[in-house]
Amino acid sequence: MLSAYCLAGCLMEHFAVFSGWPAVGVKEFRTVQTAQGHGSGIVYVVPKTLLTALVVVMLAGAPDAVPDWPLWAGLAALTASWVSFALIQLPIQLHIRKTADQAAIVRLVRTDWIRVAAMVAHFAFAVTAIAGAS
Repeated sequence: MLSAYCLAGCLMEHFAVFSGWPAVGVKEFRTVQTAQGHGSGIVYVVPKTLLTALVVVMLAGAPDAVPDWPLWAGLAALTASWVSFALIQLPIQLHIRKTADQAAIVRLVRTDWIRVAAMVAHFAFAVTAIAGAS
């Protein structure tokens, strides 16, 4: 369930938050983006951090009924999502916060597909792990 929740948070951020930024005026942008960032942190980033920790704990002591490979694959997908965020999306977001640069917003949405795809993959691996445990 946590995997599904985090996927939904990722999709919400991509399709609802980032795509709305071009409609925000330059004067209001920093305030809006900062407030949304704090909200996304609480609603999405904290649960995603817990999800990542949960996968690591499961790998350390997963019951024999749960196959290891989808857990490892899911962890790889989460890692790709975190790396994409840290190295690509976060620097763009920090630039956008200072400048409200419309071209940077377009670049953020375009490059964010890496993170979205990684979260979709993680969810698929989580479903596979659950199915394999049955």
